[in-house]
Amino acid sequence: MTGQQAVESVPVVAYPALRFRFDARRWTPPEVITVGLSLLLLHFVTRPWYDIRLAACPPPQIGGSCQITQIASVSGKDAHGYLWITILPVIAIVAVLILRAGFGHVPFLTWPDDKQVLAGAASLNFVIVAAAFLTKSASVTVHPNLQFVGVSVTWESAAFVALVISAVAAGAAILNLHARDAQWQQAASRMLTRRTARHPRLPDPD
Repeated sequence: MTGQQAVESVPVVAYPALRFRFDARRWTPPEVITVGLSLLLLHFVTRPWYDIRLAACPPPQIGGSCQITQIASVSGKDAHGYLWITILPVIAIVAVLILRAGFGHVPFLTWPDDKQVLAGAASLNFVIVAAAFLTKSASVTVHPNLQFVGVSVTWESAAFVALVISAVAAGAAILNLHARDAQWQQAASRMLTRRTARHPRLPDPD
């Protein structure tokens, strides 16, 4: 009988249930920049990255001007198949921000936290795009069999835009980490100020 009473007297702690209430105001300005540019990046990796032109020039003995003909444009995803990997970090960025906008935080992320995941994902996309920008795959290499024909492979504007977009998105996500540290420092300073005001230090006795 005593054991039953002891069991019944144990208090039950009720934890508040998580409710999803979407509020985009929970995002910081750098996070808005990161997610917006990351989504825009997916468009530019499918745009033409390379412009292939043939220059047909007559022999030096004959002389004359060269005829330049544009034969093809190659998109980023066609030239570098691994650019499709960029969709995975973008999905992670969108998912993390949606969860934080709904719950105020990401429940299952402790370390790395949500801001660190955003910075890592955006930085990974920058590394992938930079590697694709600095290399040219075999799909844009042309070996003409005609004599006195030159081949020109140049970058299109979409390649430069994709590189800049990925760099700015990664930079904004990294700055967001420093903004968080600054907020913690300001909060700690405010708490210290309040404690000092409530408990002023007494002068030392002579």
